[in-house]
Amino acid sequence: MPRNDPHDRGSPPVDPARPQDDGSGYDPPPGFEEARPPRAQASADDLSAAGGARSTSPRRSPGLRFAVAIGLLLVLAGALLGYRAWHRKKVLAEGMAIAEQALRLDTAAGYRTAADTLEPLAKLDPRDAASMRAFALAMLAADYREPSLAKEAEGLIASPGRAETVPVWADLAAAALYLGHGEVGDAATYAGRAGDAPWAGALLARLALLAGNPEAAFEPVQRSLAADPRLAASLAMQGDLSRRVRRDVHAARTAYAAALASSRTHPRATFGLAKLALASQIPLNDAIPPLRALLNDAPATPANERARAALHLAALELRAGNRAASNAALDQVEGLDKPGRTWAELAVLIAATDRKAYRAVKGPPPLFVTASDDDPLEAPAVDPTPPPAPHPKAAPRPAARPARKASPPARKPGIRKPPPPRAP
Repeated sequence: MPRNDPHDRGSPPVDPARPQDDGSGYDPPPGFEEARPPRAQASADDLSAAGGARSTSPRRSPGLRFAVAIGLLLVLAGALLGYRAWHRKKVLAEGMAIAEQALRLDTAAGYRTAADTLEPLAKLDPRDAASMRAFALAMLAADYREPSLAKEAEGLIASPGRAETVPVWADLAAAALYLGHGEVGDAATYAGRAGDAPWAGALLARLALLAGNPEAAFEPVQRSLAADPRLAASLAMQGDLSRRVRRDVHAARTAYAAALASSRTHPRATFGLAKLALASQIPLNDAIPPLRALLNDAPATPANERARAALHLAALELRAGNRAASNAALDQVEGLDKPGRTWAELAVLIAATDRKAYRAVKGPPPLFVTASDDDPLEAPAVDPTPPPAPHPKAAPRPAARPARKASPPARKPGIRKPPPPRAP
């Protein structure tokens, strides 16, 4: 039990400097204190001098914090600019690859697709992308009756054409523009500046044919196909040269077929097969399906290309003896007036009748004129069938002599009456 000492008025105050009772029951005598060295209080400067860490982190100056922030912003800006440059380069590469594949078709739809794809890219890259778009527009103007596009093409190559190193597409665009104007010399100059580009060989071959020098077209075509064996424009030109100059039916047919394998509705290759069939050099059925595909390719193929396809198809159908199918092909020609229909029917009759060689008929209406069919006009626009020979007239019968009048019947000899008796 606890002992209540009346003299105990409470526990004495605890002296922090004095050792406490450790519970052993021994109390040091009064006045006795163990000598202890005073505890040194180390300051923050002492700790810093001794290599120790401060008890609290030091505050950074405002200038240091500002420099750090600026550095971070510069790093972020650099990363953003690097990403934008990489993304821009990627978009340009992908877009130009798509456009180049469309150009390889060598058709109105292909050139239009390429021009539309490159329209926004030309603003990002006013040198190469703009030059490629200019080439697409120039070909539309030269071959597909869109002369309004020539001015835009000229504007796109104005700056690249003055550069120290002119892009190949800019030279090709200039060559196509001159081709559209019929200026063969200037066109050949710019096509030659494009060097060994496959398109340069195709254009130079066309220019040689246009200038009446087909032998000069073989070398650039071979050079073009060596660089790009599947370029439809060069394959079709090789077919035309083999057909028109070398008279090599097998080489021409092979080249036309290869061009159509690369570009299903290529006009020049389609027309070339039709001319081989009309010259009785390949079966009719080899040429009819491509003609039908081109004729039905509206609105991707311009009207004049489809009109020319209808003309050749009608001739082949008439050659096969199907007059109804021949008339139906001409019925598909849009905007054909009566004089144009008369000329078309005459041209179909001439092509179907002449089985030895194909000869283009003179005097075609504008609706049937196309740069894809540039054979020289040879056949006169006259009816090749001779008029039916008139039946020989029967020899006139000699006029009947007038019948002699019948002699009057002979009179019977009269019986003489005896004379009357004389009177006595």
